[in-house]
Amino acid sequence: MEQFSGDVQIRSIRSKGAKGGIIFSAVTLCDSPTRFVIKAGFDVAPTPSIFKEKHFWHVEGTVEKQKITWKDGTSKEEKVIKPTKISFVKAANENLKRLLSESKVFKGISGVKAEKLVSFYGDELYQIAANNDADRLTPILGAHVAQTLIDGLNAYQELHCLKLLDDLGVPAYVGESVLKIWGLSAYDKIKANPYVLVMFMASLEALDEYAINRLGFKSDSPERLVAYAKETLYEGFKSGNTCLPLAELRQKLRRKIGDLALTAIDISIEDKEVIVDEDIAQVRSMDIVESGVASIISSLTKYPLNPIVSKHIDAIIAQYESRVGFELTEEQQHAVSICTAARLSVLTGGAGCGKTTVLEAICFALESLKLTSKIYLMALSGKAAMRITEATGRQAMTIAAFMYHVNQDDIPEDATFIIDEASMIDILSIYQLLKRIPSNGRIILTGDEEQLPPVGIGLIFHALVGVENIFNPNLTSVKRQSEASGIPTVANKVRCYPMTREPIPFAPYKGIGQGVSFVQCSNADIETESLRLYEELGGNGENNDVLLLSAIKSSSGGVLSLNTLIHDKFSKGDAIEFTDTEYGTVQHAINGSTLRVGELVMYTRNDYSKGIRNGSIGKIINSTNQEVFVDFEGTQVTLNPSELKHLEHAYGLTVHKSQGSQFDRVIVVIKKSRVIDRHLIYTALTRAKHQVVFVGDVSVLYESLLISKAFSRHTKISKFIDEALVTN
Repeated sequence: MEQFSGDVQIRSIRSKGAKGGIIFSAVTLCDSPTRFVIKAGFDVAPTPSIFKEKHFWHVEGTVEKQKITWKDGTSKEEKVIKPTKISFVKAANENLKRLLSESKVFKGISGVKAEKLVSFYGDELYQIAANNDADRLTPILGAHVAQTLIDGLNAYQELHCLKLLDDLGVPAYVGESVLKIWGLSAYDKIKANPYVLVMFMASLEALDEYAINRLGFKSDSPERLVAYAKETLYEGFKSGNTCLPLAELRQKLRRKIGDLALTAIDISIEDKEVIVDEDIAQVRSMDIVESGVASIISSLTKYPLNPIVSKHIDAIIAQYESRVGFELTEEQQHAVSICTAARLSVLTGGAGCGKTTVLEAICFALESLKLTSKIYLMALSGKAAMRITEATGRQAMTIAAFMYHVNQDDIPEDATFIIDEASMIDILSIYQLLKRIPSNGRIILTGDEEQLPPVGIGLIFHALVGVENIFNPNLTSVKRQSEASGIPTVANKVRCYPMTREPIPFAPYKGIGQGVSFVQCSNADIETESLRLYEELGGNGENNDVLLLSAIKSSSGGVLSLNTLIHDKFSKGDAIEFTDTEYGTVQHAINGSTLRVGELVMYTRNDYSKGIRNGSIGKIINSTNQEVFVDFEGTQVTLNPSELKHLEHAYGLTVHKSQGSQFDRVIVVIKKSRVIDRHLIYTALTRAKHQVVFVGDVSVLYESLLISKAFSRHTKISKFIDEALVTN
């Protein structure tokens, strides 16, 4: 049998085994490339997730010819290699491609053109730049752009590090973070110990190939073992965990490095890279974050309630009531008094209980009593910040905008931070906020602890609710939509269902109306019914007055297919297209659907310089040959072609992405899923101002109301807070 040993480039991945193994097509790198199909078993490819299209791998094994028959009945003979050895060589210059397509230095090079350049020239681009050989690029770019590219590459000081990152298989988004944080020192750091990249969530399997095979690191080297221990804890971040039980860490590590697992943990503890306390393991950086949050919270609780407030608050509240034309409830008055007087307070309450009214009254009281010279109203999402502005008449901003645009020196010593929808805030965001509270400042966190936990890492709002020594006024009296099937009433029934088991009082569905209804249908009909309800409730693809919500992103009833349905039905605007000198007119598509002017979209990346964040919702208002103009909640943003990959359609959203926003009417898909539970249903229900229509299987809804897995994440914040309060 024929033997093969050489480098190949992956063209397409056919399948990945759930427990290892992969099948992909690839070509050799010679002038007359040969095409192979690589069928690697789990023994040689135990981690199929690290294989990417266009990456380069070294393959050794036996070649045999196999006949394959396609679904249409046609057949073809293929050369198949079952490798005995397979090792990573390098990535497809993703970091170089990102630089060329996104940097303003390389104006005139589109994403399509950057892809063409790195695919055709590969590493030769570095040599072309070093030799100032513009003639090699002129046929593709033209003389002017070719020289601009060469000058830009030669002036880019981190170019050698960029190449190293591509050699290591580091994704472009990771490489961007590495260069932003380490800058010119990145190259030396990585060369000395490639495993330092684990802190950026780089693939350890790819790092192994480089560190072991090229730099001579041993499989039991301390650097490698510590990296594997930290990576395992970092992986827990994806599920919201800030730590893991020690037994779980051992188990997960054994799957990766076998008998070296215990040694890895011991070395990590000895080097203080991993902290173990009461059989809970945590990376040092997260220990610093959670203990830091607890320390600041504890310091804020040591101050007594301001006595000035108790003397004057009744008169201040009376002034406020006269101003707005209605009286506050006793609960609301108590909340205003406590939050005005305390340095730290946590205001809780369900849907319709008047939290926004209380916030407005708190602002009035603080300013009337001259207890603060600046109030910063904030929320995690732009939609939530806009909603506070509309409700209170006061300017609110996103937390990202506050962190990016407000200088610490400009924050007065007696400033007040008010954070709405605080249940959405992860531990990293609250840490950054708390560090900015001035010496005489105060912070008020407000939200609903029944809603989903943060999409990000850890918990804070939910951990503070009910803690002794932390002021926590709670609103329970519903102030709006008081009828039996009104949203706040139904939301309260959902909250209490595990204790009461009382049926949810759904109103009969009769088209546009008020309150909460349920439309029963089979899984097979769920998308058709969702589209019908969308149209009946006034949805037309032009705005988010009517929104589809689903627990899942993919498969039937998920937001991807729902968005495609709405797009195909209503999207009629001009196609977003660009002119490329080589490819001609290129249309941009999202999940196979042509993007058009007038479409509703969501940005999936934080870009503080543009004032948008992951989850910002907007509408495409116009486009030119090289730019797309999007209105993100009142802010017009210009996107270039390479940035369009961060857009998704937004006619429907996952419930997680909808947090912090409200819409006139929502349609909520109810279908069996591993992520659906009471908190998800409650969060979806409270996204609507006027009407909610659930569609799907009502038995799934009732089953889910008995499930509460949203807060099963592992964190140490409660322990740190308890310890800090005791020693306060």
